Amino acid sequence: MVEDRTLAAPAEQLDGPAGRRGVLAQVAFWVLGSAALSGLSITCFLLGFNFATSAFTLLVAIVLASLLGSIVSSVIFSTVAVGWLIYLFVAPVHSFAVSALQDAAALTAFLVTSLVIVSMLHRIGREDALRRRQAAYLAEAQKLSHTGSFGWNIASGELFWSDETFRIFDLDPDLPPSIDIVLKRTHPDDLNTVREAIERAAKDRRDISLEHRLLLEDGSVRYIRVVAHGIADKRGQLEFVGAVMDITGQKKATTELERSEQRYRQLFSRMPIALRQLDASKLVALFRKLRAEGVEDLGSYFDSHPDFLKTCMEALSFQEANDRAIQMFGGDYAGRSMADTWRERPDTFRRAMESRFRGEASFEEETRMVTWDDRVLDVLFTTARVGPVNDLELSLVGTIDISQRVRAQERLRQVQAEFAHAARISMLGELTASIAHEVNQPLAAITTNAAAGLRWLNRPNPDLAELRKVIENTATDAKRAASIVARVHGMASRKAPERILLSLDEVVREALLFLRHEMESRDVAIQHRPAPAAPPVFGDRTQLQQVIVNLAINAMQAMTQAGTENRRIVITTVAPDASTLCCSMEDNGPGIGAEHVGRLFESFFTTKESGMGMGLPICRSIVEAHGGRIDAEGKGAEGGARFWFTLPISGPTHPT
Repeated sequence: MVEDRTLAAPAEQLDGPAGRRGVLAQVAFWVLGSAALSGLSITCFLLGFNFATSAFTLLVAIVLASLLGSIVSSVIFSTVAVGWLIYLFVAPVHSFAVSALQDAAALTAFLVTSLVIVSMLHRIGREDALRRRQAAYLAEAQKLSHTGSFGWNIASGELFWSDETFRIFDLDPDLPPSIDIVLKRTHPDDLNTVREAIERAAKDRRDISLEHRLLLEDGSVRYIRVVAHGIADKRGQLEFVGAVMDITGQKKATTELERSEQRYRQLFSRMPIALRQLDASKLVALFRKLRAEGVEDLGSYFDSHPDFLKTCMEALSFQEANDRAIQMFGGDYAGRSMADTWRERPDTFRRAMESRFRGEASFEEETRMVTWDDRVLDVLFTTARVGPVNDLELSLVGTIDISQRVRAQERLRQVQAEFAHAARISMLGELTASIAHEVNQPLAAITTNAAAGLRWLNRPNPDLAELRKVIENTATDAKRAASIVARVHGMASRKAPERILLSLDEVVREALLFLRHEMESRDVAIQHRPAPAAPPVFGDRTQLQQVIVNLAINAMQAMTQAGTENRRIVITTVAPDASTLCCSMEDNGPGIGAEHVGRLFESFFTTKESGMGMGLPICRSIVEAHGGRIDAEGKGAEGGARFWFTLPISGPTHPT
């Protein structure tokens, strides 16, 4: 039942100018209506009408006036009419006294009849207005829901359609509906189905429920669903009452959804990536419980509850896997937990869980996973959560086997290490004179000290104090020679890179020891400007020394070849930010042409007549393997070339 909101107006609506104007208009209507009834009463009196005729005339006038006003107006008009009947037609006339009981009864009957008729008219009017509003609401609801209604009398063959039904069939509402029109609008491929449904309903009196297509005049296709229920009318004849729903939009959405699901299914099944779908409902329940207990940092919770990591693994189970996943991990996956597959790298699983607890939609990391037959694979692990952030009960896990790539990278690192070793050997060959000079100095000192010691011993009274001093000097020079040989051996050895925490400025100072004789022979001054309190870096000492020695030798050779006077090299170490350490090397030589700067680190590119073009590419591979980068400028602040490389500053713990 639709509420009639116009029957009772809020009291606030009587306030204000509009409310006052409404009251004045109502009062004016009462005054004019009363005056009209008064005039009609006097006219009946002058025409000589009796009481009954005059009462009937006034009753008709009151009924007509009530159609324009409210029930209150009708009461006022009825009272005015009774007053005029008493005054003009009840003896004694021209008086409001009623002496006869018969007259009083007649007046009462008039008043009651007037009020009853007026009340009935107002009730009928309200019900009619309510029906019209309900019909309007129903029509609007049918329009919004794309649902029309119809009636079908089996005996007469008559059809009754709502406006929305006409719109669905794309027909003029003035056109009388019929079964022939329905069949004419039906798509040819569905015509037999619709005809059989109509015949079955008419013959067997069974309810109708079917979906079919309409072919409209413009060639477009509309999908509809028809449902109808048979009832008997007052005459006992069967009549179907039903609804016609335009489901074209639903059909399109359903078709698109099916296509999307099919595309997803094909992608899931045929992708060359191992895809597995996980049931995370138990994990979601665990996380909800933790949040209810006030846990905000899952990492800290893992630290204080180590067994909870395995609980999380067991809370996840595999639901489905594509062909590639079955091929990679094995086919026995249904219902299995993730505990076995993370046996090799539980730290990756922990980071994935922390990411999930933070509400992140995805997680990715290179790691190692264990297959069902205990093979260990190097993989790129990715996971995406399906659903809202607080209800991620499904997860899609993607795994790419990168074992071959990892092996190729390891082989590449071996090749790079071999190239670096060859470059170091070549560099040591260039520094042969410097190395010989460095070794010769302590050896010469040892020889001198040994001769002096023999002389002290050959004396009649050997001076043991002097002899002790000579022996101590010999030991110092021997250690110095051993240190030089150890540095050369370190450069020449083919050992695997060993990264440790070290001071970059200390590495620079050690590298310069190799270059001391080269500097003197080429008349080059090297100034080292260390960074005050520079934090340590994580690297291989020999490889970093190789980078510095290579850059310094290149600078010295370039200045010598150009005939630069007052040759100097400035090596500066600075920390441009909290996470990076930068080492730059500048010279005052001829610099590098702009056309060559972009190609300096290409393999086999060189600007030297006898160069091979491998030194700088090897330097780049070493720096990049340390997580840094290297670059050059043709003209620096000193006027010559400037090379610089960066290294990441090590945190409180070693990188993994």
